[in-house]
Amino acid sequence: MNVLQKGKVKNEITMEYRSALTLLILIFSSCDPVAIMEADIENLTSQRITIDFVSSNEGLSKTLQIPPYEIVLFQEGFDVGGTFLQPSLVEYDSVLIKNQAEMILRVYKENDTGKNIFNTDEYWNANEPSKRFFKYEYEIMSEDIE
Repeated sequence: MNVLQKGKVKNEITMEYRSALTLLILIFSSCDPVAIMEADIENLTSQRITIDFVSSNEGLSKTLQIPPYEIVLFQEGFDVGGTFLQPSLVEYDSVLIKNQAEMILRVYKENDTGKNIFNTDEYWNANEPSKRFFKYEYEIMSEDIE
């Protein structure tokens, strides 16, 4: 192979490399952003509590048991193409907080006034520890269930 042929082969490899690199840049730059969310509920009381999220669709209902001064994951999610996420309770009709003896201490409904677990904008602590990662926390204190 002479010098002219070697230069031509090298030029073809460089062109293939550039084409592949350009394609990769286009693929990665066109990817949609992904927003990730984690929502926790913290029990700041001295008693073990049970939280029932009640839905008319029984398959959507859920129960959390939270020991005193502990935090439990309530909800997590992600959204491709989104840049913001927050907890959603739209599928629940009410939220019941009970003590260990199963006595109902508090009932939340969506339109209740005052501190309300349904009001994610006002009563959930929110922060963004990293870009498009949203962390929420709802605190249940003794005065909330007395």
